[in-house]
Amino acid sequence: MPYVAEVFTPGLGGRAMGYYVAALVAGGIVGRVGVGLLTAAAGWRWALGALVVLPVIASLLMRRTLPDAPRAPHSERRRSAVAAQLRRPAVLRPALAASALFFTFTSIFSFVTYRLAEAPFHYGTVTTSLLFFLWAMGAAGPGAGRLADRFGWRTVALTGTLLALSGVLLSLPAHIVTLVPALAMVVLGMFTGVTAAQLGVSEAGDADRGAASAVYFTLYYAAGALAGFVPGLAWQAWEWPGVAGLALAALGLGLAGLARPVRPAAAGA
Repeated sequence: MPYVAEVFTPGLGGRAMGYYVAALVAGGIVGRVGVGLLTAAAGWRWALGALVVLPVIASLLMRRTLPDAPRAPHSERRRSAVAAQLRRPAVLRPALAASALFFTFTSIFSFVTYRLAEAPFHYGTVTTSLLFFLWAMGAAGPGAGRLADRFGWRTVALTGTLLALSGVLLSLPAHIVTLVPALAMVVLGMFTGVTAAQLGVSEAGDADRGAASAVYFTLYYAAGALAGFVPGLAWQAWEWPGVAGLALAALGLGLAGLARPVRPAAAGA
């Protein structure tokens, strides 16, 4: 994320972070849809084995083609830099918003597969995998970046969080005609809000961007890890209403983090 901010954002603005997020979405579609279809055809071992090839090729390509980033200003002591970022609302608020969105997104798409396997849906692996094509709506990332340039990252992050919250509520009825639009709203809210939140972190200041990014992604992926476990307990106890309730609670925390505006960082802060 600091690399994108330092190398590409000066020329592309918020679109640069949007393209970065859209690339993550493309990988997610391959991982979910491609692996799902190949698993149905050849088994999960062949599917995962084939998937290994893609990051190897990508790593070689990035090593050969991406430009070096300029050396950014940073504190001499890494621990003090991280501790300072942990006390900064300009870093913590967008991180909380993005973490809430990621928790919701992971919860919904991890456990909707169980819901679709049961009554009244009774869908198989192939049909369920096709729903992950909805992740293509993450292509809205560059547009979200443009909107953040115009209206501010916080406004766009709030919009994305409210959109995801509306999608979770719409997912409660057991009807495919409402569930598909609900999932689409969660996807669109997730990638719109996360694009904006990442821009918020990159705008928190020029110094110690690596430490700010480390704090952001630690919270972000910790929320994703919890979303792979805690909603499972809710599913066992209350099935889909339990999963949706946890997602709504997480989004409420994200909205609380965005409720107050963050002061812009001073130059070189």
